[in-house]
Amino acid sequence: MNIIHTADLHLKKATDERIEVLQWLIQKAARLKVDLFIIAGDLFESDTDATILRPDVKKIFEHANTTFLIIPGNHDAKSFSHNYDYGNNVIQLIQTPFEIIERGEIKMCAVPFQEKKFSECVRDIPNDIDILIAHGTLYDESFIFSMLDDEETKYMPIFPANLDNLARYVALGHLHSRNIEKQYGGTKVVYPGSPIALDTKCVNERVFYFLDVDKNKIDIEPIKIDISSFWQLKEFFVFPGIEKEIINNVESYLRGIDNKNIMPTVCIKGFIGEKDKDFNNQINAIKEKYHDKFAELRIDDEEIQSWDKILQNRMVKTFVEKTMKFEDDLRMKIFEIAFPIFHEALK
Repeated sequence: MNIIHTADLHLKKATDERIEVLQWLIQKAARLKVDLFIIAGDLFESDTDATILRPDVKKIFEHANTTFLIIPGNHDAKSFSHNYDYGNNVIQLIQTPFEIIERGEIKMCAVPFQEKKFSECVRDIPNDIDILIAHGTLYDESFIFSMLDDEETKYMPIFPANLDNLARYVALGHLHSRNIEKQYGGTKVVYPGSPIALDTKCVNERVFYFLDVDKNKIDIEPIKIDISSFWQLKEFFVFPGIEKEIINNVESYLRGIDNKNIMPTVCIKGFIGEKDKDFNNQINAIKEKYHDKFAELRIDDEEIQSWDKILQNRMVKTFVEKTMKFEDDLRMKIFEIAFPIFHEALK
């Protein structure tokens, strides 16, 4: 059995590119001869968007030669009901705390988004699940650095201990920024990430997951979504005396990007020895020059501080020169401490 796993399309009014990505995925499913197409929550940006877009989305689904399995996410929790018609080839998995569905020899369990902990939802599921579908936050310390409090249970928190040997494959939705693969005991856990860049945190190429499943094996493969743009972050550190060098480096970086799907986010941090306006004018000139090359381009220079007046003091100028032997990160920390001290002392 061939299966596609995606999530978090966040379709909304006046965002044609998101609909185009859904159509691209469905066309890809046809070429891959997919039997089941899993959307693990947040198909829509909101329940209002679902109401507006439902007729159009139904038409898209009805032209597809596959079966869709869709669960509600936290954004579209009220958008699915047996009273809503998404087409004959769409199965809405909305039963709580979970719903069991079988296709051939493959047994699946769906856990739609609920305002409770994931562990409470799966307490009574059978022990022979092949694929489990859920929408929530996986709190793995390798990529999540905050802990839960009682109010955050609305995001259906999932802990690694909840997943160990729970199913052979867990198809998750909710985290957008990138695809994530984890293994807990005999359970493979996957976030595909949003198939389209929803914000600047959506870095790296967008993918969906293709599964080849039978009772003996599950082979998985992330497949690139050719039409989806994605953000790429690049940081530069500027210090007094190297302003022109950094401007040239930023332009060289943008000039060297040849992937049409990349949307650069350039973040310039640090301190300059010239007037803010002069440096900003050079940045704006770069923005204007490369505006048409990318779908979107962002250059953030808001964290730059000018040492124009302070550098007129010989002691400060000598201090800056002596820090040139340090790495950029350490130099930034030194300047961040020294700047307010010099500023106050030289008033």
